[in-house]
Amino acid sequence: MLRITTPLLPIFFICCNKTSNIITAEKLTLVGKWTLVETLADPGDGSGQWTPVNKPDYYFLQFNMDNSIETNTYTGLGGLTHYKVMNDSSINFIYANGTIFSLFYKINGSSLAIMGGCYENCGSRFIRKTPQYCNLY
Repeated sequence: MLRITTPLLPIFFICCNKTSNIITAEKLTLVGKWTLVETLADPGDGSGQWTPVNKPDYYFLQFNMDNSIETNTYTGLGGLTHYKVMNDSSINFIYANGTIFSLFYKINGSSLAIMGGCYENCGSRFIRKTPQYCNLY
């Protein structure tokens, strides 16, 4: 008896935005909603420590696949509107008025630390709340 079988092929979906078909691993790890849990502000003597925020689950960053960003934390200069991942440790935040800030970031599991923008050591720690999934159409 002759039996014909068709091997099952795995199907992979790749998410792309309309302006770019290139999606880096760094961008995929950032995409999603993050909530602020700790801040660091050093007075200049090295004594700064991470301090829990007084409103957990209130302040957030939402990195979207199209490089847009939603947030209630970085609200100066007309508000943060876009981001650009420069490499695996550097990100540019782009404000509504065109100002660009280059900051350092590090992802460790479900934790995101964003550092820089101050004369002394400063930063923000976020935890991942929800991943951003692609709209498949």
